[in-house]
Parts: sequence; structure tokens; C-alpha cells
Amino acid sequence: MPTACARPGLLLAALWVLFVCVGCGGGSSSVTTYSGGLIPATTVSLDMPTGANTTEVIVDGGPASFSFGAMNTPYVTVTVCAPNSSSCVTIDHVFLDTGSYGLRVLKSRVSSLSLPALTLAADAQRQTPAGTAVECYPFVLGGVWGPLARADVHMAGETATAIPIQLIDDTGSGQLAVPADCIAAAGGPSSSGQSPIFDSAASLQANGILGIGMMGFDCGLTCSTGNYAGFHIQYYVCPDQVTANCQAAAIASDQQTQNPVVHFVPDDGNPQPDNNGTIISLPALPTLGAGVARGRLVFGIGTRGNNQIAPGATMLRVDANPASPAYLYFTTTIGTTSYPYSYIDSGSNAYFFNDASIRQSCSSSAGGQSGGWYCPSGTVAVLRRASLSDAFGNTASVDISIANADLLFSGSSSAFANLGGSLGQTWQSFAWGLSFFFGRSVYTSIWGQALSTNGPWNAF
Repeated sequence: MPTACARPGLLLAALWVLFVCVGCGGGSSSVTTYSGGLIPATTVSLDMPTGANTTEVIVDGGPASFSFGAMNTPYVTVTVCAPNSSSCVTIDHVFLDTGSYGLRVLKSRVSSLSLPALTLAADAQRQTPAGTAVECYPFVLGGVWGPLARADVHMAGETATAIPIQLIDDTGSGQLAVPADCIAAAGGPSSSGQSPIFDSAASLQANGILGIGMMGFDCGLTCSTGNYAGFHIQYYVCPDQVTANCQAAAIASDQQTQNPVVHFVPDDGNPQPDNNGTIISLPALPTLGAGVARGRLVFGIGTRGNNQIAPGATMLRVDANPASPAYLYFTTTIGTTSYPYSYIDSGSNAYFFNDASIRQSCSSSAGGQSGGWYCPSGTVAVLRRASLSDAFGNTASVDISIANADLLFSGSSSAFANLGGSLGQTWQSFAWGLSFFFGRSVYTSIWGQALSTNGPWNAF
């Protein structure tokens, strides 16, 4: 099990800036063309597999309250209920992220449920009072802040009962103002003074985040011991819901924000729980993308007939040593360049890697950013052959195409299989973001779960 806080993989930011054969027994897809913008767009759908352990994934322009249009952002619908009750709300456009852990929803979306707060007992050893658990959860870009509560989580025919979720504070009450340490952990204010904390559907580009990554909970030993030395404070205890009185807190792993998938139990006659991982299957896309792409999220790997690993699928195991700098990463090599900090992540909305030979002078990149979208000259995409390898001798070869972002964004599309960019990072990372998911099934195992042997790993 993990002994340190895991790497959140989400990449988010403003519009036009760096925000962020099916392996389940076959499938069918359809394409509908419509006009809009300068270039016609399409709706591309993949409607298989089906079953009580599956639900739809949609890549579109985002929730209705986000008026600018999201890019390469996968969404699912989640039903949240007060524990053991029929008092429920269904939340659409919840961001699907295989690089983070736990369900986080805007507090305003569940205000009618009066969800019970998750409270921590007084800790005499650490001299902390009893009070509500509140979390700061930073991503690669930005972060979220808010209290924890218990809720039942329903997706497709699956249920996780009374698990801790985070309520992203979008109430603007001011009582639980974001601590300076959390703002710093989320990247600090922008040059214009804008906060990096996502506290609305507009800034988050979603009504919540569903983290279904490789871990069962979102931190580990750092948080369970409350030893945040050299790290940002992730969990606080707030005795009176006033930030000034919040203190850094230790919180047991089973009270941390939970990956709902690990808590799924058999409830439709299937003898095995679908709780050891997930599969995301998305359709192949036209060169200029699609206005809407529809695919499937499948719960469980090898637990029933519709989620078996496809013959010939490649499995890549990630580094499972929390003390290693390469924790949860594998290696990508392109030519003579190695990217030892590589990861597959639906929460990154493109291929992100540093390649100085690919032109970046896009009109759709922000001038103040350290990196930007890739815009190779003309209309011809740049092709790269990447070799992926893990520490156990598993390898794969993947061809990727990087198109001109200005050309892609000039139409009405929201989903792209050839969108790429650089974050200007000095360390060598390669984010295999949502662009990679189109046209294939991507498996993400959850460490420590039954049937998830030799994990954690990805397969495709």
C-alpha cells in the first residue's frame, strides 16, 4: 500500500491555454457530422461494452455553466446520496481523472443533501482539537479546497456506501478561506493575481472530479502520521469552521478521500466485486477531432465477461516504491531523449512533453506561459515513435501524431487525438493524456485489490 502522498495527475487551466479494436469483447461506433465554426465537427460514439458495471464517458464542451468550451476533457455522471438513504442528487459533467484519487464535487451541488461532515477526534499527542476534516488537494496546475463528508456514491449499477468525499468549497462564505500554504501548493497566484484554487464550475470546467487512479485513497503515511515536513499540509482539522483556527491534522487512511471504485461490492449477482480497476474505451477520431466523443467507462478488470484484458494488450508496471523519485512512473523514449517520469492520465488533456524541435508559436497559447501548445508549421502533423518501458522488462512502441493546435481549435471540435504541448518543465516528464485514449481501451489497476496482481499497472 502507498506510504506517501501519491501524484495527482490533473492538468487544468483557462481556455486555449494548457489547462489540462476495443479490448472488452468488441464494440460499434457511429459518426455524425454537423457544421459550426470554421471547420465542420462530428459526433463520434462508441457504444460497447454494456452492462451493469459500465457507464458513458462524454468528451464535450463542458457543463452548461462553463460558457467558453472545454477541450479534451472527459466527463461522467455520478449520483451522490446521503448515507443509506434515498435522498440523492445526480451530477453531470464530473471530470474523469485516472491521475487522482477520490470523488470531489462542488459543495453547492449537494447542499440539499445535508451530508454528514467527517469529523476528527481530538488528538492529545499532536495537541489538535476535535473538528471537521478539511482538505487541500493540489494538482499539477491548480488545486481544490474544502471539507470532507460521508456519502453513498452510485455509478451504473455500482455503489460505494458512506465513503469520505471532498466538497469543493464554492460557497464564497469566507469562513473557510484557503490557507496560504494551500495556495502555494497549488502553484501560487498568477501574474495577474488570480487564485490557483478552483472554486466554481467555471474555474474547474466541471461540476466535480472523479479520481479513479491506482490508489484506494488520496494520501497515505504522510497524512496518517500528520508529518507534513517538506510537504504541503494536505489535511486540516477545523474546530469551528473558521480557517484561522484550522490546524494541520493526522488522518487515518480510511478517513482520507476515497477512490469509490475500491468500495464497490457485488450487488447484481456477479460473484466478484468490480473494485480492482477500470477501463476507459474511447472511439477513434477524425484528423480534425470531434465536437462530441462518447465512449465507455468499465468498472473492474477480469471480474466479468465484459472487462477481460484483451489478448495482446501491453501491460506497463509503474514504480511502486514511494521513496523513489520515479514513484508511479514508467519511462518513455523518443529518439535519444528519455522521459523517466511518464504516466498515463485521462486528467491531462493532451500529450505533454518537451520537444524543442516542434514549433510552439501558436496564437492559442498564452504569451505568459512557460510552455504552450505545439503548432507545427503548415497543416502536416508531426509524427513521433515512442518506446515505453518499465523496470520489469515490459515494452511497447506507440506512434503519436501532433497536429497544429491553431488548426484544431479553429473548428467546432472539443475532442482531439493529436493535441500536444509542453509545460516548459525542467524535469523530464511525458504525460500520456486524453489524446492517447482515443481509439483504444486503457486499463488502470488499483494497487492492493484482489485480482490486481503485480500492480499497480496500466495496460492498453
